[in-house]
Amino acid sequence: MIPLPSLSAALRVWRRDLRVFSKIWRGALLPLFFDPLFYLVALGFGLGTYLATINGVPYREFIAPGLCGSAVMWAASFEVAWNAYFKMEESRLYDSVLATPIEVEDLVLGEVLWAGTRAIIYGTTFLVVITLFGLVESWWAIALPPFLLLGGLCFATIGLAYTSLIPKMDYYTFYFTLFITPMFLFGGIFFPYDRLPDWAQAVAWFTPLYHLVAIARDLATSPDVLTVAGNGAWLAAVTLVAFVVPVRGMRRRLVA
Repeated sequence: MIPLPSLSAALRVWRRDLRVFSKIWRGALLPLFFDPLFYLVALGFGLGTYLATINGVPYREFIAPGLCGSAVMWAASFEVAWNAYFKMEESRLYDSVLATPIEVEDLVLGEVLWAGTRAIIYGTTFLVVITLFGLVESWWAIALPPFLLLGGLCFATIGLAYTSLIPKMDYYTFYFTLFITPMFLFGGIFFPYDRLPDWAQAVAWFTPLYHLVAIARDLATSPDVLTVAGNGAWLAAVTLVAFVVPVRGMRRRLVA
């Protein structure tokens, strides 16, 4: 078992990241925001002119909520990948942080909370955009931001776990090529995942993006409350279980 982190100590780490972001947010926010927007325009308003509906939902309305989930995934993943590795190995910022009363578990929680914060900024901003485009038909969509935060925390925990274990930055090629990109393509954003082979459906079900996309699409159209709650519980469970990995990995690298 790992010691329980201190929320107040973790929030000090979070505030430090927030102060840095407040100085660079223009350059940091726009690139990742435009990525799902390009997919929405190219596929929703391009390919969507050749596709009438998916499961009774107009194609552009089908993919738009899922792209909110992908915005969360990319934002959280980038934050705990190169950014975290740089602070851990290059600038040695984490060594300085741990020289204060902050412990490893507090540092990890603070970084996960910050990555989740960035994720909800991106995801909610994109939600506003698709709402302005008229691609959200249910008022239940106002309940989506907490789930976007939950998804961001899940992706942040998994990504930070990977960062805590790899020996050099080159290994991020494997993470994004073999884990993040396949989730983006096969997580149910662009076509119903039940059209995939049975084995691929089983694999997709175990990925975080599948559950986040399902939540976003349900809340943006006609939600099944129990289904939304079940997908949210799955994300929360994975986050809690996976949290142990970056704590132990960071302790081994930074303290041992």
